[in-house]
Amino acid sequence: MTWAGAFSLLLVVSAQAALTLTTLPDGDAQYSWNSKYGPSGYTAGGNTIGIYLYPGGTYGNDYTVGILEIPISSIVPGSLITANLNVYSNGFGTGYFYGSADIRWIAPTMAVTGNPVTDDVGSMLNSSAGEYELWDSSRGQGAGWFSFDVTAHVQADLDAGRGFSTFVLNGSRETSGSIRTAENTGFGAYISATVSEPSTAVLLMSILFMPVFQHNRYFVRNS
Repeated sequence: MTWAGAFSLLLVVSAQAALTLTTLPDGDAQYSWNSKYGPSGYTAGGNTIGIYLYPGGTYGNDYTVGILEIPISSIVPGSLITANLNVYSNGFGTGYFYGSADIRWIAPTMAVTGNPVTDDVGSMLNSSAGEYELWDSSRGQGAGWFSFDVTAHVQADLDAGRGFSTFVLNGSRETSGSIRTAENTGFGAYISATVSEPSTAVLLMSILFMPVFQHNRYFVRNS
């Protein structure tokens, strides 16, 4: 057999896979504090986590927010293509002239384990800020599923070696409402991710070279 008959070429191709990363039952909680008097504590284990912000003047502002920790450790480093945060809103309203409700990503200053209560994520919160809009009184979005592109944030968590992505639900003055938690089967917050899956395919070039090889054998026999 000549070198042509044994020649092969290895092609490396990349496939894509979809991952659904769901919040665990311990991964969501509600946290409240007063800007003057400090924390009021956590509420966990319910079917919803909600928000509220009441301006108390000299007595301080009362804040209530929701916290999510969603596991991302199943994403192989370097493989992330896209990531979307999906949450189910129960609806929001306000007792003020206008209002809004948002969810935002945070980079925890402490190690996170998937439980915002034991991790005490609330201790690093001191304000209500928005990033991804769930509701605005001028637009009046209703209840239902909302999806937001959080690829950059999930990648930042992976790069930092974190096994969870952390998000905070918050609202403006006198705005109340909630999202569903992991205790609601099928309605808890989750991240839908697309990742690359390297695979190999071997293409035997001997098939292509076989006519040449057979021609050489025929030529030798009949020469």
